[in-house]
Amino acid sequence: MKSNTTETAFTLPIIEARPAYVLYPRRFYILFVFSFLAFTQCLMWLTFSPIARSTEIYYHISESTVDLLLNWGSIIFIPCLPLTYLLLNKRHGLRHCVILLAVGNFIAALVRIIPVVVTKPSSPNFSSIALPFLHIGQILNAACGPLASAPVSQLSCLWFAPHERTRATTFAICFNNFGAAVGFVISPFIVSSPDYIPHLLYVHLGLAFISCIFALLYFPPQPPSAPSAAAELLILHPISEQNNNSLKTFMNDTWRCLTTPSFVLLTAASGTLSGTFGAWTRWFGFGSSIAGIIGGLCLSFLADTRRFQHSLKALIVTAFVGCLISIIWFQLSVRTFFYDKPILPSTAVTIGLSITLAGLFFGAGSPLIYEAIAELMFPLPESLSASILVQWVNVTALILLFIAPNRYKLMNLLVLIVIISCIVMVLLARFSYKRRDEDERKRLQKEQDHILGSGLLSPYRNDIINQP
Repeated sequence: MKSNTTETAFTLPIIEARPAYVLYPRRFYILFVFSFLAFTQCLMWLTFSPIARSTEIYYHISESTVDLLLNWGSIIFIPCLPLTYLLLNKRHGLRHCVILLAVGNFIAALVRIIPVVVTKPSSPNFSSIALPFLHIGQILNAACGPLASAPVSQLSCLWFAPHERTRATTFAICFNNFGAAVGFVISPFIVSSPDYIPHLLYVHLGLAFISCIFALLYFPPQPPSAPSAAAELLILHPISEQNNNSLKTFMNDTWRCLTTPSFVLLTAASGTLSGTFGAWTRWFGFGSSIAGIIGGLCLSFLADTRRFQHSLKALIVTAFVGCLISIIWFQLSVRTFFYDKPILPSTAVTIGLSITLAGLFFGAGSPLIYEAIAELMFPLPESLSASILVQWVNVTALILLFIAPNRYKLMNLLVLIVIISCIVMVLLARFSYKRRDEDERKRLQKEQDHILGSGLLSPYRNDIINQP
């Protein structure tokens, strides 16, 4: 008779593979909503300049008044930017900024349409009634400018993985610029005569309403789990909780940035070039803007690849050298201060092509500087470095709009001098990748802690996964 035997099975604990950080698909919705709002804000800012003559006739105003409606963008942007930074670095600050941007855009669009509703262009008092509403609408829209520009780097850091951040930042910047590019085309297309200006204002109101609804329906303040170590710092330790005196902290951090030589060189290079290029291409518009968007998106994909994640300096210099060559080609094809007859044979096609190429290379290099200065100044918040940069852009553009209005020879010479100076400044700057290095260090540390805690060499996944 056989005896019953008991078999005891010893099984090792199975450690489930876990990612170091988690990504959520909703990040693309977040980027879309913010970019849509930035697009609408910039489109509304450029409402009247592409249809300047029709605006003068419809509202019975002068050319200088039309220019002022545009220039409110830079004038109001400058004092509102520090307030945006303080709001952005409160707890859940990104959501507060986006909601304020959405509501502000909609109110600005609504205010501009009021004169058309309450009176008629044939009324003798139409101009005096309409003009204050136009100014109020443009000022409100201008106050939304920092809300659409300053958060770009912080949004990409908060929601996207390190290998996606450059693309996310570039997409947000380019969609803002796309608003200006579309404005050059859609405004004259809709306003074929002065009487169609209300149609354009209603289109803007509709876009502002739709984007506002998107933001109000769903825009979470932060992801459920941070996608990187840098995002953890933003979520767990906002600036407002580190120090009750946010304004003092802002001033101290700003001083720290301005006393870092490489930061000053990079922001001076990008800010001066962006402001100068923006003022210069006001006369060329659509082609240059679209080319810049294409260039920015293409180079950002390259910058996010593992091979080029630590090669921002080489990419920026290459793009700016391409921009310089294109500007030189343009200079040799037109009259300048130094010669009355173009040196190279020129046609509308060759001049347009040189300007388009200049926009392509400029747009390719400029967004990379946002990421470069965020890397350089880490652990300071990305919104601070971006705020200083966009402030520099607006100050430069505002100065040039006053000192060189309609002086194309002077602007042509200035943009050539500026691009050469900017290349030199970027070459002199020392690039560092503090944020990327810290992300990698923290990821490896999490893996090690998990292995030591389990007591086994578990299949810990050493990457970042998408969470459904």
